[in-house]
Amino acid sequence: MKNNVNEGIGITAVGKYIPRKLMTTEDVAKRCGSTSQWIMERTGIETRYFVEDGDTASGISARAAQQALERAGISAQALDLIIGCTFSGDYRFPAMAAKVQDLLGARKAGAFDVLANCTGFQIGLTIAADRMRSDETLNHVLVLGTAVQSPYLNWSDPETSMFFGDGAGAAIVSRVPIGYGLLSAQINCNGQVYDAVRLRGGGSSHPLTVENISNGLQYYEMDGMETWKQLIQHQPVAIEQSLGKAGLSVSDVNMFIFHQANLKLIQYLMGKMKLPMSKTYTNVERLGNTADASLAIALCEAVEENRIKRDDIVVISGVGAGYIFGASVFKWY
Repeated sequence: MKNNVNEGIGITAVGKYIPRKLMTTEDVAKRCGSTSQWIMERTGIETRYFVEDGDTASGISARAAQQALERAGISAQALDLIIGCTFSGDYRFPAMAAKVQDLLGARKAGAFDVLANCTGFQIGLTIAADRMRSDETLNHVLVLGTAVQSPYLNWSDPETSMFFGDGAGAAIVSRVPIGYGLLSAQINCNGQVYDAVRLRGGGSSHPLTVENISNGLQYYEMDGMETWKQLIQHQPVAIEQSLGKAGLSVSDVNMFIFHQANLKLIQYLMGKMKLPMSKTYTNVERLGNTADASLAIALCEAVEENRIKRDDIVVISGVGAGYIFGASVFKWY
């Protein structure tokens, strides 16, 4: 076993899957009894996509993974580990990653899930690199970010239902030359606001009883103002800490990939760092907030559009319910 923190572990390929069921802001407004103008003013979201009947979290994850594998030029049999980042797997348990392993035919790959909500993919990438640095037998790790949120939306509550979409993204994490790949990472948490964004139904403290279902506990609950406060206070700190570990500053960064929670929030973050919007990538306008899939899909699209090039410094940063804040710094290979 070797434990060389200077060894290059980087993202060598990406993939995504966007469901086909289009929901415009007009559609959402009609369904939740609001107006498209009210939604647009608060979110900047024009469209989002939902899974169709028969789609599963594991199924859309496998589609995103297959695209990433093809781009990496490797087969599923080459995978050593699969990390699923999701709260919306096919079942309460077992782990979604185990089903993806079966769907892909990745017989030798270990598999497990990570629950960190909207910064899960960033944490999954960090875990993948940490595992590879501590185990020289691991060469290719598949990291998935997946969200099937449409079943959990309460259409009588426009404050939550107007934001979310479904989707999946994937990354292949492999060995790269020293000096490239993951340079540093930071994970912070403020558990004092644990209940600000939650899905209680089905948890051990709120089982899916008839009473709890009649009270709507199977749906999202969100304090939007608290989310804004937490993000603007704590996400910049995680970014600065991660960059500091790498001996870098925000001015050294070529591209920021943020969790696509809300276009207004991303614009605020870039303004706070005194950076132009050209140094970030957004798809929240088209896809809405795709939770665990958000970072993965945004990264994939930025790569597809040649917004990220070799030698670029890339920061992947998210904030998830809990609240969990994270940032990872990569030198792109």
